[in-house]
Amino acid sequence: VPLRAAGASRRLPPRPPPQPWTCLPRLLGRSRARAPNAGSPFVSCSRLRQIQSILTQSSKSQPDGILCILGIDSRYNEGCKELANYLLFGLYNQSISDTERSGFSEEALDDVIILIKSDSVHLYCNPVNYRYLLSYVAHWKNLHIYCMTENEYENEEAAEEFKIASFVDMVRDCSRIGIPYSSQGHLQIFDMFVVEKWPIVQAFALEGIGGDGFFTMKYQLQDVSMDLWKAYSRMDPVSLENLLSQNESEEGEELGVCAPDLENFLKAPKLGRHESRNQNLFE
Repeated sequence: VPLRAAGASRRLPPRPPPQPWTCLPRLLGRSRARAPNAGSPFVSCSRLRQIQSILTQSSKSQPDGILCILGIDSRYNEGCKELANYLLFGLYNQSISDTERSGFSEEALDDVIILIKSDSVHLYCNPVNYRYLLSYVAHWKNLHIYCMTENEYENEEAAEEFKIASFVDMVRDCSRIGIPYSSQGHLQIFDMFVVEKWPIVQAFALEGIGGDGFFTMKYQLQDVSMDLWKAYSRMDPVSLENLLSQNESEEGEELGVCAPDLENFLKAPKLGRHESRNQNLFE
């Protein structure tokens, strides 16, 4: 059942697997409001290609896709959050107060699942964060979006079933899946049984709407954290700008520390040559 633009009246049956939109400018033109710090389309697509290049390496163990699950559905995994921040220009580095000012709850903004394949991206989101995320992802090539309408989303049980069905559908063609398990500076030993305990992964095994079995038994999981860190370290215009801004901020703080001493020096009475020499000898 193809998804429809928000505001449609016909109800989406919860059971059949959802079919995503293939995002085209014609479909996306109606809500192109620019989110703050969304970065340029060129840099955004470049970062996505950096991640996709991990999937095209000539290796027998290369994954078919990289799975990024945010919020409670991954027990707030820091590696997934780091990948989302790289692709979405620090969106999930906002403080709670920033999120509240934007008009979205933290839980609603975190309700995101991204599966990156070598030639496409699959994105689950909800109608609350959809318009906010759109300006970050609309220019990605071959983007498939799974999203309910606002009316459909009001039914919590149907919304949960839709999320599970979307997750099952997006990983259907994969056999080996990469997980951004660890964030930089916090390397953890990869444990697929910890991943199996993530709520959305547990729901995969639900009878009727799930994927007919345990996620870790059906798919081979591997940690791709170190490959992702190499991609994060490559400089682009946005990361360069952030680096320069950070350096300017640090220099400003140093100047702020020195300012009182400099001000006291300028206010000190001027000494004559003889007094200055005696003062120097005394010091």
